[in-house]
Amino acid sequence: MPKYRGAHRITVTGVQADRPQRAVATVRGGGTVVVPGVVGASELIDAADWELSVEHEHDGVWEPSIRAVVGRWEERGGTHSQVVRCTDRDRSGYPGGRSLVLRIDREDPRPPAAPASAPAPRWAGTESAGRQEAPGRGGARISTSGSDLPSTRTADTATTSGGFHTTSGGW
Repeated sequence: MPKYRGAHRITVTGVQADRPQRAVATVRGGGTVVVPGVVGASELIDAADWELSVEHEHDGVWEPSIRAVVGRWEERGGTHSQVVRCTDRDRSGYPGGRSLVLRIDREDPRPPAAPASAPAPRWAGTESAGRQEAPGRGGARISTSGSDLPSTRTADTATTSGGFHTTSGGW
């Protein structure tokens, strides 16, 4: 069965079976999380490594389903999802891949963006986006080497501030 890393939400989106169904997430080095085979049932699994399996109940015993087809990851509305279609047993006249249908949504591990705040303090760190203040106003020019920022290369620049004198000769 498929293996996952990180936070994912398992949601049951379809059930067409004579027997009870369920999805089981087994966390490496940890326990298990059971998602009942009921449309709308959902669980968030947030673990470094975990594996998904699907089962059906037969004569009071949970058994692995015979087949699970794992779809490709697709992006919809900023969420990466895949569909897993399961078959609990083969029999004539019964369409396969519909015993249990799951949607796996990859959860974004980043916290939501913070609202815009006041300007950053003057000396918040050793890098900035190439801000330069007028001489005599207590400022300094600090450049960053980040590849996503425009070049801040300038001609020779001298700044005097608070008793410090800095000269930058360009590159």
